[in-house]
Amino acid sequence: ERERTAQTLDPMASPTAHGGDSPHLVQPALCGNESTDDSEDNDEENIYRETRSERKPTASTAIPGAASFELTDHSGEETEDSGEGSSSEDSAVGAGGVSKKGIFSRSQRGACFGFGAQYFAVGLIYGGLPATLYGFFLGYLNVPGYVYSTATVICYLPWSFKFFFGLINDTMPIRGLRRKPYMVIGWSLCAFMLVAISQTSLPPPYWCIDSATGEYVKTKIDSVGIKHVADPCHPDTAKEGGRFAMLMMLAALGYVIADVAADGLTTEYAKAEPMETRGSTQTTAYLTRTIGQACSVLFVGLCMNGKQYNGSFSWSLSYSTVCGVFAIPAALMVPISAWFVVEPGASESRKNQSLGEYLEMCWELLKSKALFFVILYNFFTPVVSNITTTASAQVKKEWAGVQNFQNQMFTLVGCLLFAGGLWLVKKRFLHTSWRMMLAITSIILQCVDSFFSTMTIFDVVRNQYFYLGETVLLELPMAANFVISTFVIVEMADDGNEGMVYGLLTTTSNLGSPFARAIGNQLYALFQPSISDADNYILDKPSFRFTVFQSFMVSYGFALLSLNFLYFLPDQKKQAQHWKRTWNRRPLYGITTIVMLSCALTYGLTVNSLSMFP
Repeated sequence: ERERTAQTLDPMASPTAHGGDSPHLVQPALCGNESTDDSEDNDEENIYRETRSERKPTASTAIPGAASFELTDHSGEETEDSGEGSSSEDSAVGAGGVSKKGIFSRSQRGACFGFGAQYFAVGLIYGGLPATLYGFFLGYLNVPGYVYSTATVICYLPWSFKFFFGLINDTMPIRGLRRKPYMVIGWSLCAFMLVAISQTSLPPPYWCIDSATGEYVKTKIDSVGIKHVADPCHPDTAKEGGRFAMLMMLAALGYVIADVAADGLTTEYAKAEPMETRGSTQTTAYLTRTIGQACSVLFVGLCMNGKQYNGSFSWSLSYSTVCGVFAIPAALMVPISAWFVVEPGASESRKNQSLGEYLEMCWELLKSKALFFVILYNFFTPVVSNITTTASAQVKKEWAGVQNFQNQMFTLVGCLLFAGGLWLVKKRFLHTSWRMMLAITSIILQCVDSFFSTMTIFDVVRNQYFYLGETVLLELPMAANFVISTFVIVEMADDGNEGMVYGLLTTTSNLGSPFARAIGNQLYALFQPSISDADNYILDKPSFRFTVFQSFMVSYGFALLSLNFLYFLPDQKKQAQHWKRTWNRRPLYGITTIVMLSCALTYGLTVNSLSMFP
């Protein structure tokens, strides 16, 4: 039976069988093996396929961030659903209490509910917390521009530790379970921090409020008709941003811990799917998360659109109330995770990997020159391209007049464009040069963005819909970059270490943004008058407009400069396989990576934390 099964199953038929964390890994992996109608490069294609087929599965697999699972031998188990083409893979989760037909079978309604609730709740908090920043930080607190930019990075900072959370999941089970306990711990922390935020007293608004209109009083006219910045009623309020940003980061830390455990569970569930439907678990999970994200963004846009929060409504929920509302689903996820989530049980052939074995496998990966080049690309591209001006937030608020509701609605449009970009790459550009695709989309984006920003800065067109139109265009190159990163992960990984490669590369990429923000805060502080001070935008002097314009040009320069790091990215799948097959391994590559990432993490955390508390 084992021999017959081995002959009929292609171990590379679907990357989700090997722990792909992202639903977009399904097509990238298939595209490496699928045949095309074109006859060119047949010999190279045959070599590529032979290289992929030469990979030998290992007895166990560690998946950081995504999951760890093992290629378990279930040949001794009896298969019942012969009509479903059941095999050893179909019964992989059966021993743990999940149907061989998958988590979505009728007999697993409770487990399916617990599983789907994880991603819906993650989507709610993942989309909801950052959505409050624009109205609360820029409107209510009126923090400097660099503080707002840093707060955005701080909210996503826990994602930089996804690899380490995956390591803990995989090597430190609690009472024999590697997923459920960490879900309970993560959601408990998230709910506790959200309740703490909701119970934290808000300082009074920075600006005085006009009793007749309910709007902030930002300007005043002197006796000779010259406009001046009005005196704030509570100037110390602008210094309170750091306290709330840190609380939000701790809340995000909680749901990231739960999300890492859920991603691990997703991979284990996917193993129970029949080959013809494999991949539906991941797709459903991330679709559910996207729905949750859309719901929270819509909720913030409608219920936090009062005039005190850069909105237009005469009523609004307070920031504290919104965080209290988000605490409800987070708290509900604690009993849901404990009672409804079904985690496959461990078998004799599926033993937990020790920390030493895990780190040894990681070290072997880091010694690869091919992976080292990809790590350099993943780290330095966001480091350089994200050294963006701190003026963008104030331009958006004061000059373009973007209100909170419109800002959230365009965020939803951006999500749709992102999905469209993924579809476009999958359908039309699977075999296009990765370097060329990223270079063209980045250059076009900078040209288009410079037009919209210049028109707004120099008061040619100042309209919120005009300005927001360019912000959604950011999603197109982001989609291309995301899907190409999944292609690279598939090509760099071998059977048995897909999740570890995913964890290393995503953590490396996530570390780039905090590091870039730290550099940007220091660089753009040199521009005078200060481009982070809202008063300068209210006065709107021609000389200051030119200063802001210069800062935007510097941002575009860094974005174009980052294209030089495309040299470290393979041009396509075949070149990636050639690098892996022919390039050597040296400890120097691993040492350089560890030192580089450690310094970036330390510098980014230190400078960004200090920025939040001026």
